[in-house]
Amino acid sequence: MYQYLLAVGIALGWTMPAWGFPIDVDVQPGAAEVSVSSTDLINIAAINLTSHAATPLRCQATFVNGPERPLPRRLHLQPGEGVTLTHEFTREIIRVRVSIDCAPE
Repeated sequence: MYQYLLAVGIALGWTMPAWGFPIDVDVQPGAAEVSVSSTDLINIAAINLTSHAATPLRCQATFVNGPERPLPRRLHLQPGEGVTLTHEFTREIIRVRVSIDCAPE
């Protein structure tokens, strides 16, 4: 009986659509030479930053999800380098806002 219920649960899990959430990305004027793409995984928001600048950049990305405390992620981007930043949330996600600010070093 247990194996039957497990098989039914797995079958339902595969047929259920994946629910995503919107990720709003706000790129500050100083980050004009950075391209950004975003994706979501269950309760994790991920953004990919790629530098198109000729000089190294010092960047900060801040993830905000409602009542949770915003946590800034700081990084250094070399010219042509790409970096993936992720943030895992503990509460249900409705919308994530990511603010990106970069300045030359």
